[in-house]
Amino acid sequence: MDKLHDERDFEQGVMVDVGPGAGALVIFTPEALRGQEIEISPEADDGQRVHTDVLRRKTVGGHLYAAVFGSLLEGDYRLWHETLTAPTRVRIVGGQVTEVDWR
Repeated sequence: MDKLHDERDFEQGVMVDVGPGAGALVIFTPEALRGQEIEISPEADDGQRVHTDVLRRKTVGGHLYAAVFGSLLEGDYRLWHETLTAPTRVRIVGGQVTEVDWR
C-alpha cells in the first residue's frame, strides 16, 4: 500500500463537525478497501467530487475499516467507488452522523 501518511495516526479517532446545516458520514468497509479512496459529490453536481481514504480504525472491540467525511453540508449526495456499478445515494442530515455499511 502506497501511503503518504502513517495510518496509525488516524486509529485513535476522528473529528467531525456537525451542527445546524452540517452532518458527517462514516462508511464502514471490508478490509479489502483499506487505503482506497471513496468519492462523494452533491447529487446535483457529479463534477464536484471530493474524496477520503478508507483507513483502519481502532475501537473497543478491535479494528474496523472506514472512510469518514467529517463535515458535509446537509443534502443529497452520491458516493463513488470503482467497485460500485452505479453511484450510491446518501442523505446527510444536519447535526447527525450518517452511517453506511458496505461490509
